[in-house]
Amino acid sequence: MTASHSVRLVLYLAAVVAVTLVHDPRLLALALAVVLLASGPGRAALLLRALRPVLWVLVLISGGYLLMGVLTRQPVLDALVLINVRVLLLALLTAWMVHAVNLDRALVRWPRARRWLVIVRGQILLFRRLAQDYRLAQRSRTVLAPSLRQRYLGSAAVGLAALDKGVHNAELVTQAMRSRGALHD
Repeated sequence: MTASHSVRLVLYLAAVVAVTLVHDPRLLALALAVVLLASGPGRAALLLRALRPVLWVLVLISGGYLLMGVLTRQPVLDALVLINVRVLLLALLTAWMVHAVNLDRALVRWPRARRWLVIVRGQILLFRRLAQDYRLAQRSRTVLAPSLRQRYLGSAAVGLAALDKGVHNAELVTQAMRSRGALHD
């Protein structure tokens, strides 16, 4: 069972490298269709899970490229298609890997990587809790829905707090692990 998770992780990493080396949108679209078909039941939910975090970034980048193309009178449609299909394929591969690969099992043969996985998971939990605390604090202090400016300021405050807390806690965890000999393999 461990080998299959390790193999899946290696296949995912190889697929990511391969996708970045392909510059033909038709091949990338074909690969996207193959990944969707191979992902099995629940492929629509998987596609939505992959699309949700990258959709607005793609819309923003595409809008910028279109504006640049209009202002400079240069064709940008080919580049737009390539970027969008590639990013969607990478997001789909990543969502599928997160769903299909147990990273604890996949990294059994690499204890140092498993230690770093513990650190990363701890940081993820910390950031989720921090964002939730800020969201609940803002909700409890206001009667009306916050304006766009207030939401931007709140997001900036969460980002700054997350950066500060992340750096601080990463230093503490690294020092604690070093003092126990965990990072000196």
